[in-house]
Amino acid sequence: MKEEQKIRSLTKAELNLMNILWDKGQATVNDIMEALPEPKPAYTTVLTVMQVLTKKQVLRFEKQGKANVYIPLLTRETYLDNFMDETRDSLFRGSAKSFLSFFAKHERISKDELEEILKEMNN
Repeated sequence: MKEEQKIRSLTKAELNLMNILWDKGQATVNDIMEALPEPKPAYTTVLTVMQVLTKKQVLRFEKQGKANVYIPLLTRETYLDNFMDETRDSLFRGSAKSFLSFFAKHERISKDELEEILKEMNN
């Protein structure tokens, strides 16, 4: 998929709404509004972001009565894969070693945790 379609990075607002959609599977703007923490943005703000995400082809909608039901066109994992690849390539000059070392140091991952991660990677 990486070669076929370049997924554009999402803004913080877009990502917040996408996380709700990924958790729910599909949702109307009202469903999303209910899931948002206080202080909630205006309904029209959420609607505008949903329209932008539709134009970006990150989600689609189906009419159900008077409401649009929004459905993600990519999974959280696909977005995360693309985001992490882009981060590695742009900030770490494509070096997986530098990328992983950064997280190991900054997240204070213990040697035991690193060994567990390596075991999981080999499975």
